[in-house]
Amino acid sequence: MKPTIYFKSFLDMTPVRLFCLFLIGMSLSSCNQNRYEEIPSPVVFTPNIPVDVDPVLQEQLKQAGDIYQLNQTYNLYSWQALIAINWPVSDNGIPKPNFTDAGSPAWLGWKEAFQVYREDGKQPATWGSPRIQTGLGLKSSLLKDRDSRVILSSRTPTQPEHHNIADETDQAFAGKLFDQNGEVVVYEVLMNKEEFDYIVDNKLYNINGQLEFSKTHIEANFPKGNYDRGELGATEIKLAWRVFKDTDPHQDRYLTDKGYIINETTGQPKQVRLGLIGFHISQKTPTGKQWVWSTFEHIDNLDQNVIVGSDGKTTVIHPTLTDPDCEICPVNVDATNGKNTYEHHTSEHSDYWSITSDTNNYYAASTTMKTQSKRMVDIPVRVRQINSMMQDYFKAQGSVWQYYQLIDTQYPVDQNAKPATSTATAYHLPESVINKSGGVPNIAYLTNITMETFFQQGNQIAGLMENSTSEGSALPLSIFGTESCIGCHSSAGIAISYDAKNLSPKFGGQLSGDFSWLLRRASWDQNLPKPTLEE
Repeated sequence: MKPTIYFKSFLDMTPVRLFCLFLIGMSLSSCNQNRYEEIPSPVVFTPNIPVDVDPVLQEQLKQAGDIYQLNQTYNLYSWQALIAINWPVSDNGIPKPNFTDAGSPAWLGWKEAFQVYREDGKQPATWGSPRIQTGLGLKSSLLKDRDSRVILSSRTPTQPEHHNIADETDQAFAGKLFDQNGEVVVYEVLMNKEEFDYIVDNKLYNINGQLEFSKTHIEANFPKGNYDRGELGATEIKLAWRVFKDTDPHQDRYLTDKGYIINETTGQPKQVRLGLIGFHISQKTPTGKQWVWSTFEHIDNLDQNVIVGSDGKTTVIHPTLTDPDCEICPVNVDATNGKNTYEHHTSEHSDYWSITSDTNNYYAASTTMKTQSKRMVDIPVRVRQINSMMQDYFKAQGSVWQYYQLIDTQYPVDQNAKPATSTATAYHLPESVINKSGGVPNIAYLTNITMETFFQQGNQIAGLMENSTSEGSALPLSIFGTESCIGCHSSAGIAISYDAKNLSPKFGGQLSGDFSWLLRRASWDQNLPKPTLEE
């Protein structure tokens, strides 16, 4: 069934009239004397994930040179996707009438990455089937608890040296993020049926299948969907969770769930209460072969918000990922990347942290390791305007989504544009950074503070990031940089050969993995012999 076309009413509006619509929507709460129940929905929310922004509208705005309004349209699309993916469903997967109804979020029916890219390399269980053993040695009772999250640590019971099969305690290309309680932020990645079917049909779930696929295909090519037929493209979501202590206040401000974290030392599961602090959506669309990237965070991650009670008393909420009272605390320090360890010290000058493989010593305001997180690119005003409108509406509905915010949406403006050359010997700024992926992204950088904390470095050599260019060249150049969702994921590769000497696959170059790093999680089918040096 073709989903509702949400942007049809915009087609007859000029850019000025459309912008006025946003401002009017934002002002409703102040014009209704706090009668929030009268605030209309800013856009149409349904259980159907939007396939794309209306291609006709996109072309109109591009022809008018109105990228600002195109950005705003994509940001509305991002909010619609978030609500649709989290739409409550019944036990048999039927969407409830309203997004505020009780029920499990729709994404609970999606496939977890560790169930698809199995540690034993075997074919994943069919779509809709319960969790099964995948070579990680997890308890059956844990796997059967469908309503709980399973967070894998860097060591698992049967694979004590396996490092982060699911990137669930470490950030991508980095180490652990510690919240202000000293708890490690944990992650999970899931995919929709369209992506799952493509992986299974092409046997990309293990290294063997990828090697066979690469004999006849240069690149993976996940389904992009079809707008006119209402067919959805491949979609991945990544969730960041904080671990609550029983004494933590304001837990009602979070989407919560229970979860099991596998202890790195004992291999035993510990049940905890989790609160969602980050939600990332990547979706391949008919007009976005570089995918569309929408990223959300909880409003209490970095901001010191205030609650005003009915009696007029105020309560200041301590941010989850930063300490506003420590203005000299070093920011975005990665204490555990690779095999690094950290140690607390006391000196006549101050307490400090030392980190192996790091010559710096870092001022310590506490004996507990806590990451002082800092966003290097502010949320744009245009995005904050839409967030305010959405949050007023969700508050009127009594929805927990009033406590979340869109950071921004990154998408290709011209999906057919070729990637810029980005090597140490042949590069040119700025295009080697901002169009590394091809597609001419609408914005150069997009990061989520819960997932890419340690990319928030600011001035750096163009090459320290995944958006690499000049590092190692005769003329290394410094630029301002954080990270780009599209740029980083354009480097994802698919296995093209096997190094028998080092017992590891070799992955293809840029674009060969079709923007999905999940392909690198594939293992060798344990029932099949690996190639020998002679072979």
